[in-house]
Amino acid sequence: MKKKLCLFSALTLSVLLLAGCQKIQARMAIGEANEAYQREDYANALTHYERARKIDGKSFPELSRMIGYSRIGLYVPEDTTPANQKNADLAATELRRYLQDEPDDTIAREALINLYLNANRTADAINYFREWLQTHPGDIAAVRSIAQLYAKQGNFNEALNWYEKITLIDSKNPEAFYIFGVVCYEKVAKNPPADPVEKMAIIEKGKAALQRSIELKPEYFESIVYLNLLYRQQALMEPDFAKQAELLAKADELKNKAIEIVKKRKAASGQKS
Repeated sequence: MKKKLCLFSALTLSVLLLAGCQKIQARMAIGEANEAYQREDYANALTHYERARKIDGKSFPELSRMIGYSRIGLYVPEDTTPANQKNADLAATELRRYLQDEPDDTIAREALINLYLNANRTADAINYFREWLQTHPGDIAAVRSIAQLYAKQGNFNEALNWYEKITLIDSKNPEAFYIFGVVCYEKVAKNPPADPVEKMAIIEKGKAALQRSIELKPEYFESIVYLNLLYRQQALMEPDFAKQAELLAKADELKNKAIEIVKKRKAASGQKS
């Protein structure tokens, strides 16, 4: 029995020594990788980081992040060769793996999103944020990112829906309503839908949002200006001259209100009008 205990102790000690040796070797490989990474020698950095993970990946879970960063360093935007696309694929895989354990690492998350955008993988970026919102439904920054990404895709209807979600989440913030109103104006003024009913619906949504922002912040100059502009867009669609005149009169009223706000601000700061 005593002999068995001695053998067990010896075996345990040798395992501990081996584990300690592996950790030291892994640390050395990481040190070499870090030096290469600092020199922007991403190929060598990747080699050493991957070697460290083979030696003792369990002790250094952040290796996924650094392997991902090294792959990003090797990735060349607009290069469609299979090898280059593989770097993008593997970088995304590594960073997503890391973010599963460290979801609050905003730097790593931004690196992943930037990779998606540089690789023209906007849909992947949108899907990432959608997944994130399943566990962080109140993250306004994520909702805003989705709205911007849909706009980048040219999918205005989805972008508008997500900008509207921001007003629901951040319902006490006049800026949320202002931004939504501006997006509506930009659509109808610069790239209007062919269907006049759809165009009118966007104008009404924009007007309601801007009016709400002014209710929350009565002298919100920018919201007043854009509300004036939306009334003018509506007037352009109105076939009835009397109603058109009413809409333009409302627009002029808002324009004059905006001018008065500017005068007040100048007076308050001691400037000449």
